[in-house]
Amino acid sequence: MRWYVATLVFLAFDMEMVFMYPWVLVVAEMGVAAVVEMFVFLALLMVGVVYAWREGAFEWA
Repeated sequence: MRWYVATLVFLAFDMEMVFMYPWVLVVAEMGVAAVVEMFVFLALLMVGVVYAWREGAFEWA
């Protein structure tokens, strides 16, 4: 089965939420730097999703 790939993709998005919660609390204090930093983080996660997609991780058949 390919459940390990689904688990890794789930963990990637779960970790995204773990890092976004504290970011929301301090974004007003840090300003534009915090927004840029979060977009860099989200871009790295998107690279991981695109890689998993190209490897066929989302095909369940």
